Amino acid sequence: MTSRAPSHGAGRFLCAALAAAMFWTAASATSAIAQQEIRSRLKSKIAAERYEAALALGRAGVMKDTPSLASLLADSEVRVREAAYQSLWKIWMRSGDPEIDAIMGRGVELMNGGHPAEAVDVFSEIIRRRPGYAEGWNKRATALWMVRRYRESIADCIKVVELNPYHFGAFSGMGLNYLGLKDFEGALDAFKKTIRLLPHSRSTARYIEIIESALADKRKKI
Repeated sequence: MTSRAPSHGAGRFLCAALAAAMFWTAASATSAIAQQEIRSRLKSKIAAERYEAALALGRAGVMKDTPSLASLLADSEVRVREAAYQSLWKIWMRSGDPEIDAIMGRGVELMNGGHPAEAVDVFSEIIRRRPGYAEGWNKRATALWMVRRYRESIADCIKVVELNPYHFGAFSGMGLNYLGLKDFEGALDAFKKTIRLLPHSRSTARYIEIIESALADKRKKI
């Protein structure tokens, strides 16, 4: 079989394909540079830049951005802390799989609609399909807490922080579960771990204050 030169039409097609490939390669490189710039602004001395960077990562950030965003939970500016807080939840909710995200939405809807027992089953399906997705475990822990299955919920919270050590929600959830079991020492430990990640959390600080006072009174009576 002999080869022949491509026709003008084929040549134009190849040129167009090459141009498109070069465009997307350049766009990808530009996007990577932009993301790097956003991440560098998380450490800016200018609060407005930290704030905008935290918001941007909420839109396009990934799990590896968690440590940097979590550091802003201790920021001196309230709006920066709030932006980091909201963006962390957005990142944690993204599984990267549209089907898993759809199941997650159904589970959250059931839980918010007053059907936590049914939600447990939905979140269990997420865990079965994607055991490395921390938020699947966290949402099931929440549903289990709502139906007072405290020990099972604690087990799920432990799994969450194994997968995501910055998950303040899981540590706080552990505290609430231990309170449900009337294990005040366990609750105190969990809330202290929460406040290390959320140092400005008034509700967590209040839990710690109340539990420490209750434990002090208990020791006096011994």
